[in-house]
Amino acid sequence: MARFEFGAGIADYVVAPSDGLWRVVSGATVTFWNSSDGGVQYTDLQDAGGTPMTSVRADEYGFLPRFRGPDGVTGMWADAGGTSRVWVEAYNLTAGTGSGAKAPLDWVNVRDYGARGDGITDDAPAIQAAVSAVSAAGGGTLYLPAGRYLLNAVLNWASGVNLVGAGDRASILQSTNANLDCITGTDISSVTLQGLQLSGPGRGFGSGLRFTRYSAPAAANITLRDMLVQSFGGDAVFCHQLASSTLQRVRVRNCGGVGFHLQAPADTVLGGSSTALVGCSAEGCVVAGYWLVGMASASLTACAAQGSPIGYRLETCTAATLTGCGAEQCTTGLTVYGGKGAAATGFTTKGSDGTSVWLTGSATGVVLVGVAEVSPGSGATTCLRTDAGTIATVLGLTAVKPNTLNGAATRLDPGDGSLVITGKTVVPSGGTAARMGTATLAAGTVTVTTTAITATSVVQLTTQTPGGTVGSPYVNARVAGTSFTIKSTSASDTSTVGWRILDPS
Repeated sequence: MARFEFGAGIADYVVAPSDGLWRVVSGATVTFWNSSDGGVQYTDLQDAGGTPMTSVRADEYGFLPRFRGPDGVTGMWADAGGTSRVWVEAYNLTAGTGSGAKAPLDWVNVRDYGARGDGITDDAPAIQAAVSAVSAAGGGTLYLPAGRYLLNAVLNWASGVNLVGAGDRASILQSTNANLDCITGTDISSVTLQGLQLSGPGRGFGSGLRFTRYSAPAAANITLRDMLVQSFGGDAVFCHQLASSTLQRVRVRNCGGVGFHLQAPADTVLGGSSTALVGCSAEGCVVAGYWLVGMASASLTACAAQGSPIGYRLETCTAATLTGCGAEQCTTGLTVYGGKGAAATGFTTKGSDGTSVWLTGSATGVVLVGVAEVSPGSGATTCLRTDAGTIATVLGLTAVKPNTLNGAATRLDPGDGSLVITGKTVVPSGGTAARMGTATLAAGTVTVTTTAITATSVVQLTTQTPGGTVGSPYVNARVAGTSFTIKSTSASDTSTVGWRILDPS
């Protein structure tokens, strides 16, 4: 018959009678009974390792260690030596003593395995033991209470094991070895890490989180949520072949490598797809904020990068998108290197000190919508740079610095109201705001009515059909927002003149 597990859950809180009420107390010795008053005591108990015992002692925090009740018993009355008892229930089913069957664990407190979180003790062995136990039981969730847990060794993670803390300011895993990662895993899947801080020693080569693929198709169903990763010498988050995964409200800062480094090498068939980063931020990372390599159908939404040479780099990705993202004080805000179908919508760079957006490496099918350059830095040279071999469509670009367009770029920009298709420019030629048209001189002069004319507009004039004594046409006068006058050097010029209005960008 199977034994049910108690403690390490709601029943952590051992209570003692005081003025007729139950309250949390530490160090209490608790016995268990089949009745709220009198009855028979359960003495067939086991600790987490299977050693027989007859009672349970609460730790200094008032938590009950994880233990197993008698065969088949799902609830007991707890007696802490007072005048009344409290009902406690089992929270999960573990390995049966006779069948050898296993069922996934529910919530397990890492302190049940000896972790202290006191900022002094090396808690790596205890936490690793907890990971191994939960993995051996088929999976489950580890709880990391508030505290600073020193790690002198890497934590090797396992599939199906989750880790939930009390928040990224409260539950802290502190790596002390500069050249070791904090958490690693190979060929893992179905893992959630939440409410945690991973803190490094501020130097070396270790990363905060490193999940790699060796033989599995991908590292799938990985969720990182409400986390802070900081002060590692390597990458903050490195994931290889990440698929069907979500990173939500993850903040990384002051790492010596890349903030979010997601790789899916081209020599693999599966993996590296359907991954979303939502509300993430990367601050002060030495190499780049976000670097995606070979990822497919990946999205970044409401993400931010600050203080890195590269804010975002999409390298040989397929259908990777940025929506409502921004880069501040980065040398290059966004680089798209190769790949197909990258898109950035509502992307803003502020304080860029080089190029705001750079398309290179024969990137094709790139779409930029509502990209804005704001207050570029003193070293900024270019807003949009497209290298030869790239193909892009640009809608509503707001540029402060000049654009350098050597690739094929179709643009619909607010500057002069023109549509620029590779090799051809189309501007409005009709209506009250026409920017292009023809006008016929009469006695060497003609007035063109259009609200598109401004005090600084440049008007290009060409003689389309000669007439009369042909002279050279020029703009003689203008009324901003109303009209301009074309006049010829010949008073008997009756030619038809073509005109086009351009405005400074």
